Amino acid sequence: MKAIVKPKPIEGERWLPGLRLVDKPEPEIESTTDVKIRVIAGAICGTDGGIYNSKESLRREMMKARKPEIILGHEFCGKVEDAGTKAKEVLAQLMMRHGKSHPMVKKFSGRRSPKQVSKDKKFLEVLGENFYCSAEMHITDGTCYQCRLGEKHVCQNTIIKGVHDDGAFTQYVVVPVENIVIFHNGEIAPEVIAFMDALGNATHTVQSIPIKGDTVAILGCGVQGLMATAVVKFAGAKKIYVTDASRDNFSHEKLVATRFRLARTYGADACFDVSVPEEHEAFVRRVMNDTNNTGVDAVYEMSGNYRAYEDAFRVVRMGGSISLLGLPSGVTSVDFAKDIIFRGVTIHGIIGRRVFETWDLMRDMLKKGLAQKFIDSGFITHDLPLERFEEGFAALRNGDALKVLLRTS
Repeated sequence: MKAIVKPKPIEGERWLPGLRLVDKPEPEIESTTDVKIRVIAGAICGTDGGIYNSKESLRREMMKARKPEIILGHEFCGKVEDAGTKAKEVLAQLMMRHGKSHPMVKKFSGRRSPKQVSKDKKFLEVLGENFYCSAEMHITDGTCYQCRLGEKHVCQNTIIKGVHDDGAFTQYVVVPVENIVIFHNGEIAPEVIAFMDALGNATHTVQSIPIKGDTVAILGCGVQGLMATAVVKFAGAKKIYVTDASRDNFSHEKLVATRFRLARTYGADACFDVSVPEEHEAFVRRVMNDTNNTGVDAVYEMSGNYRAYEDAFRVVRMGGSISLLGLPSGVTSVDFAKDIIFRGVTIHGIIGRRVFETWDLMRDMLKKGLAQKFIDSGFITHDLPLERFEEGFAALRNGDALKVLLRTS
């Protein structure tokens, strides 16, 4: 099978930018709880871009990789191809739960138990014909302190498929059944299922602060910022202010015509190019004017730029909250006494998705119209065969893409 790979970094050696398309053997089911998935489409994530560019923070992570080279990709949509015996029973439970109103599922299941259904020779065929699937690609140990508290998103021993172990930029991927999520045909478009992993990051960020009826600033209007804008609007925010910064290869005019246009479509009340001094000051002034010099209730930092951290502290109200998802490079200084302690500000660091709370919330939002909004607005800018992955990564580097799909079948 064709696969996009990156070699594991070696201590003391240069980790060269770029990726390769190679032939790999199909993965096999090794455990009774394994599920083999035929990938339909993967989606390029910012993490994949960082790996392509050999970003230092990703170098540190991929030093933990289990193999000399790793198949990238952790956003995907597919169909169940095969499963171990225990996995089949869990899949039958999922099918009967999420497809209870589905005529084919009702007819096939009848009065049988999930265990009986899982032993039917046609079970996998019926599942594959009537359901799409994706997966939580953070594989957790289930035994550490955090997992036992129900906080799998901060498991001490997380293995990320596509970073530490083989991922989904290929034709087949094997995932533990406890990480599988299924959707009956017609529930959510497969093109949207393919990037739900990424949407989960934005959704988890929004989940970290209750914001119904509140004022919100979203710093960074890339893929994550745009998705956060849509989720914040869905969650009932009163006012949404969005910022981003134009640059040499991404002009102010282009920023306004593309990302800011979409942000307004998704619910932003005002957008500001903070690389333009007048707009930077207009952002702060607008927030303060609208909030009687109080500041916003919540700030979501999605850009990974330390200059945006400064803006976060300027516009958040006393007693407000800041959630950080963007991954900055290097270090910065923070005046903890002035900016955090004396102002009573709460800081949240966001990683992954709450399993499966975030997935359930995403399913609900997408079914209620958010999926169609993403499709109709042109959020998916590129839909390419796997072999043209270089084109997709180049479009992302140039700022010409938002969500890029890579088709494997």
